[in-house]
Order: sequence, then structure tokens, then C-alpha cells
Amino acid sequence: MTSRSVTGTPRFAGFNAHQRGNVVVPAAFFTELLPEISDINELRVLLALIRLVSDESTLESPLPETRILQDRALLESVRVDGITSRIGRQTILHGLELLIARGVVLRVAAENSGRSDSWYFLHTPVTREFVEAIRRGAISPPRSMWTEDQPPSITADLPTPFLLYEQNIGPLTPMVADRITRAIQEYPAAWIEDAIEEAVAYNRRNWKYIEAILESWTAQGRSERS
Repeated sequence: MTSRSVTGTPRFAGFNAHQRGNVVVPAAFFTELLPEISDINELRVLLALIRLVSDESTLESPLPETRILQDRALLESVRVDGITSRIGRQTILHGLELLIARGVVLRVAAENSGRSDSWYFLHTPVTREFVEAIRRGAISPPRSMWTEDQPPSITADLPTPFLLYEQNIGPLTPMVADRITRAIQEYPAAWIEDAIEEAVAYNRRNWKYIEAILESWTAQGRSERS
């Protein structure tokens, strides 16, 4: 029988340090991501991804979308009274979109025999280069993505503002990541990408200049760009 607290909620029996299946959480989760994430479902999805990846051979292993959406623990964590499984899946997908926008997760589409399946990687320097190499056709996709012994064609999401900043401007500090997150909520993604491109063209590689471009376009319009 499960014991309960005075509030009626189930009491946790405690961690078992010797139990098999312990999950290693990267330190950057605590130092860089946890202070910035405010959406509880984004946090739940990220922790589930870390747990699922820990079951694979390496941190860089891809996860199929179907496995994420069918994960019992994750579905239970996003469940509320009266919620349907369809809404639960939508909640998980929304969490994935937030993680993609933040640059924490990379998504690719594997197409084979008229079918397209989404796969997700935790964003590391290795997976970033790996996904780019697959997209260019320089290397073959992992066998786990194949269907009927045939390699799929791979398309990757366009670079997010976070990736573009990191690739063209400089390291993503927590402060810069927070400002980019706010910009995503205020401006179209295409604007942010174009502003980064313009900052690079003028060799003004800092977020303050990019922000000034966005503010200028908002105030004066950008008829020169359709």
C-alpha cells in the first residue's frame, strides 16, 4: 500500500543509489537550461529525452518521435484530470517544439517509400555535425532510421536562431539565450535569421546590434525584404 502525506499526495519512498538504470544528467542542464526554462512541460519533455537517450548506446543516439509520444512516464507526467491521450501527445509535441526553438534538440525527417518519420537528437557538437553531414549526404543515416533495409532521405529543420547565433556570432551564454527566446516571442523567426545575417555582413557580431536591427524593422518596416 502506498503511503500518503498529510495533503493526500503519494509519498516518495526515496532514491536507491544502487539501483540499475540510474540516469546521468549533463551538468549544463543544471547550470544553463534549468534557470531559463519556465514551461513545465518543456522541462518534463527534456528530462524524458535525457532518460530515453540514456537507455541507448550514446548520448548522441537518435530517438523516433513515436517512442517519445508513447513513453508511459512522460504521458503520465503531462496528464491532468480529464485530459485525453490526444491532448497529452499535443502537449509533448509542443514541448519538443520549444526545445527545438531553444536549440536543445535537433529534429530530422526520414523519408522512405512515401512515409516520413521524425527523429530527435539531443543537441551536442557531435550531433550537430552528424546531422549536417547526413543532410549533405556525406554519411549514411543510422541503421535505426532505415526502413526495410533501405536508407531514407534525410531533411533537417532549418537552423534555429540559437544555432545561427552560435554558428555565426559566438557562444550562447544563458543571458544571450534568454534574449533570443524573448525575441522569438516578439518577432517572426525569419526576421531574426535575417537580422543575424545582416549583422554578419556588416561584421557587427553581437546581439545588441541584432536587436537594434529588429527594432528598426519594427518601427520603419522592411519593405526591401518580402
